[in-house]
Amino acid sequence: MRSMDRVRRVSVCVWTAAILSLTALSAAGQAPPAGTGPASDTAVDPGVAWSIFNHRGAGFFIFVWGLTALIVGLQWPRKTWFRFVPPMVLFGFVEFLFIRNDPEAWPTGPIGLWASLRDPEVFQHRVFLLMLLAIAIIELLRAADVLPPFLYKFGLPALAVAGGVYLFFHKHGGEGMEKMMADPAMASSPAMDKMMASMEVVKHEHMWFSIFGFGLAAAKLLADGGKLKGRLGATLWTLFAIVLGAYMMGYTE
Repeated sequence: MRSMDRVRRVSVCVWTAAILSLTALSAAGQAPPAGTGPASDTAVDPGVAWSIFNHRGAGFFIFVWGLTALIVGLQWPRKTWFRFVPPMVLFGFVEFLFIRNDPEAWPTGPIGLWASLRDPEVFQHRVFLLMLLAIAIIELLRAADVLPPFLYKFGLPALAVAGGVYLFFHKHGGEGMEKMMADPAMASSPAMDKMMASMEVVKHEHMWFSIFGFGLAAAKLLADGGKLKGRLGATLWTLFAIVLGAYMMGYTE
């Protein structure tokens, strides 16, 4: 009987991973072209449209992660096969960002991996991707009950705080922005004024990303450290993920 239950759990996890992989691949290839859709009467920079789609897609994955983790928390103290679903969502999220992060760079663009890392924005995107992959692995090991005690308590909170702090240093615009700033004619142009206003909006949004991330880290640390017990500890941190995901789905520049 236990053998059959194990087979069913593994099958569900495999199917979940497959579905999320297909979702990630589909979403990665279906970004709306610039200048189309409801706001097609106004010109939209292709890079901005790509960035907005990426952030909103990321928000969707974080929202689903938080929602599925909430369901797991509400099942406390029972442990069911569903506890493997949130980590699978995170792996789908990793795949989405791996494909979508930087269209001009490897693996989808003409610029090779090592060459692309010279761009500060691309480099930071790769760091965020590695952090997310680490969280996905930690949460999968947690679900499988094989996570070492130290990582069980500090793994997710530490990575959430590191990601939140790193966001304050995120360079949005990359080398292109730096070149425009170095050109006196461009630096004083209306286009640059518009871009700087957009960057202020992005900074404000990133600040809230960090705040929600810090809240998630604190709630998770209190729960895994035994300060928040029962269903409250199992569910409170998930609410921060849900709110963060919902906020990111309204991202704009």
